[in-house]
Amino acid sequence: MTDIKNAFAAAQYEPIPAAARDFVKKAAATARERATTFHAGADKATRAVEQTMVTAVGEVAKLTRQAQQAGYEDAQAFFSGVDQLASAKCLGEAVQIYVDYMRDRSDVAMARARTARGLFGKLVGSGVNTGQKTIANDGPFNKAA
Repeated sequence: MTDIKNAFAAAQYEPIPAAARDFVKKAAATARERATTFHAGADKATRAVEQTMVTAVGEVAKLTRQAQQAGYEDAQAFFSGVDQLASAKCLGEAVQIYVDYMRDRSDVAMARARTARGLFGKLVGSGVNTGQKTIANDGPFNKAA
């Protein structure tokens, strides 16, 4: 045990070769640069995801407003249809008013469904695309980082 203590005491004052010191300094500098690059990439990816989420919330709000407007328009159309039915002078005219009302509402519903499908598809597609591009190009696990 005394030999180990003596060896350690002697080694404490041995000079460390300059090449070893330079190697450690370069390795630390490289690690610092990589950590900085990793942090910047992670920050950029987080900003892109945040922007995507803000856009998504805006699109969802737009869809919600459109649904509210559609409900209002449907109620107005229903009351208008009731007024027209009340003014029918015979059963044949009442049936024709009802059929026209149902056809019109069906056309409106189909148009709304196509619009909603397109908006929802665009919303989901752009969110997924942005996320994939961000992670691939700027993400913290990018090989360039």
